[in-house]
Amino acid sequence: KACEMKLKVHGCRGSVPVNSDNQRKYGGNTSCFEITFGPYQIFFDTGTGFRTAKFGGPEIIKIILYSHWHHDHIQGLPFNPNIFDPNEEILVSSALSPSHVSRQILRQYFSGSFFPVDFIDGLGNFSIHEFDYIKDRFKHDFKLDHVPLRHPGGASGYRIKIKDKIICYLCDNEFDTLQISELKNFVEGANVVIWDGMFTDAELLEKKGWGHSSISQGVYFHKKHSIEKLLITHHTPDRTDEQLDHINAQLPEGVELAYDGMICEI
Repeated sequence: KACEMKLKVHGCRGSVPVNSDNQRKYGGNTSCFEITFGPYQIFFDTGTGFRTAKFGGPEIIKIILYSHWHHDHIQGLPFNPNIFDPNEEILVSSALSPSHVSRQILRQYFSGSFFPVDFIDGLGNFSIHEFDYIKDRFKHDFKLDHVPLRHPGGASGYRIKIKDKIICYLCDNEFDTLQISELKNFVEGANVVIWDGMFTDAELLEKKGWGHSSISQGVYFHKKHSIEKLLITHHTPDRTDEQLDHINAQLPEGVELAYDGMICEI
């Protein structure tokens, strides 16, 4: 029997893409996660990892959900050639901002002084919608919810439920105990929670207000809640494979570090 839901990691590096000999194992692409089930292909963010993501074809419904608009979460969008195929309809949304604001931000980022080609308005297959429209349109096939996260400029976490399978995306977020009650309800029973663990606890002391959580906060969160697997992402750009291996070896069962190309069948 085929799995009902599949999660693929296309990018799990934070802030900027990296490419060095000692960072090959976990990868250097910025945030992009793909969920496939039934006729659906859903992407959380389009960092540089989005560049090599393959589309399932015109009959597959493709949705991009943006957590927020920082460059490492959107910069890969125009580098995936599939988006220029007029037969590939792509629905875009973010719970963080209304559709006209989302369009304005993307249009500004990919135009003029920042990018050579102003393509947002030129793609007939690329449409930007209100989050509630996406949520309501597909409610008979899957349940989609969001939660506000703590990040400069704001960010939204997402929860997708199909039948009894649940995936939650909590990136970028500076974890605070005030969030515990809301996040507990949000992640309860999840098969996978994607967690922003950019920093160690020591690094976090120097990075207050940067909008990211620590690895050990993720371990604590997993222990306290009914979660099958917690996947730590948004690895800081200077973290090497050796350092990440050392961290990974100390993680308890049910918690692991994401890496580019990782696939979880749920």
